[in-house]
Amino acid sequence: MISLILVDAEIERVPMRCSEGASLPRVCDVEDNELHGIIVLDSYIHKHVLEGLEQAERRGRPDIVHSFLLLAQGSRACAEGKLRSYIHTRGDEVVLVGSGYRPEQSYVDFLRSFGELLENGTMGESKTGLQLEREMNLRALVGRLRADKVIALAPSGQQRDLREVLRGAEDHHLVVIIGGFPEGDFRSPVYEIADEAISLGEELLTVPDVTSQVLLSIP
Repeated sequence: MISLILVDAEIERVPMRCSEGASLPRVCDVEDNELHGIIVLDSYIHKHVLEGLEQAERRGRPDIVHSFLLLAQGSRACAEGKLRSYIHTRGDEVVLVGSGYRPEQSYVDFLRSFGELLENGTMGESKTGLQLEREMNLRALVGRLRADKVIALAPSGQQRDLREVLRGAEDHHLVVIIGGFPEGDFRSPVYEIADEAISLGEELLTVPDVTSQVLLSIP
């Protein structure tokens, strides 16, 4: 069994710093009616909000979460019960992904459903939807999973064959951590939590590339 965690994912509500006494985050200057009212921060839709935000260069990337979920939840490993997916956000919250959850193919529809999750804490049924744990950081999540081994995938790790690393998943519970951000390194104490850091090669890979390699390496 493999628990795949997307860590420090750059998905969050639109910050309220632009609000003028309103209860909802400001999402003005979005002229396209299809995009109006989306409360999940996106670097394209809310580029006017990102200006001046700390670490703006890596924030507003829910598209990474979307691509991760499309790959992981649509995989054979997930269908066969060999894989469970989790999302840890930059706000130190955890999204529990139902085993039967399938994300919307449309990115805009995905943003709206994830906005519902951020607002209400749940989206859909437990097995086919998402649940937001607001009081659970990465260390608490890994502790709850009680895995036999925690593996972090990072460029600074030791280069090894991923198929060989994951071979033990047939008989053991492995946690595999991958980054959910477009650049930089983990903000969370991943290297303290992980038993081993593994590199997939000298070339920097995108999150979909890394996710695909993990899925292909699951025995």
